[in-house]
Formats: sequence, C-alpha cells, structure tokens
Amino acid sequence: MKQAIEKKREAFDAMGKGELQRAVDLFTDAIKLNPRLTILYASRASVYVQLQKPNAAIRDCDRAININPDSAQPYKWRGKALRLLGYWQEARAQKKALKEEESVQQMDLEEQLIALQTELEEQLKTQQMELEEEDRALQ
Repeated sequence: MKQAIEKKREAFDAMGKGELQRAVDLFTDAIKLNPRLTILYASRASVYVQLQKPNAAIRDCDRAININPDSAQPYKWRGKALRLLGYWQEARAQKKALKEEESVQQMDLEEQLIALQTELEEQLKTQQMELEEEDRALQ
C-alpha cells in the first residue's frame, strides 16, 4: 500500500512536469501494487485524456466505477473521454451522473457532519457532568 502511494505521488510529479507517458507508467505500477484504489484508475484516465487516448481513459473509468460507484472522478474523466470521441449525448449523460453523484456525496457529507457534531456535543455534555460531579465531591 505504501509503495502504491509513493508511485502515485511520483506520477503526479511527472504530470506536473508534463511527462505524461511517465505518469501513465507510474500509475500503472501503482495499480499493480494496489488494484482496488479507485483514484489510481481515475488519475491514469485523466492522463489518457490529455494524451488523446479516450478509449483507454474510458476503460480505466469503468474499472474505477466498478470498484467504487460513489467516486465522482471516474464520471468526470469518462465524460471528457466520451466528448473526445464525439459521443456528445453520452458525455452529457455522464455530466448529469457526475452532478447527481456530487449531490449525493454532499448529502452524505452533511449527514456525517451532523452525526459527528451530535456525538461531540454528547461527549462534551458527559465531560461537563463529570466535572460538575468532581467539583461537588471536592466541596
């Protein structure tokens, strides 16, 4: 896992330097080390789009979506690849799916934040009650 993350970092560095084929190779190495990490496929797909290789990008996006259909990045890059191929209707549908996924992720995040806030408030109340009990015991 650690090696896959290191390869991913190197791939992003290569992308930043414009070394796109090297980035593809590094993402491929990272995928071999951790084939269940969605971001690796989505990131490699983004490079394939830049290299004008839409079919390869779509394959990676499909793999990423199969691993984690809740990840927004594969939908984004799949839509861009479809546009490169001239599949405008499919690209539009992909954009709609991306917006829906982002909306679902936002709702999930809001629910998680509310649950976390509730938990923290309960912990704070418990700690306050414990402190009050300790104060009474000391008096």
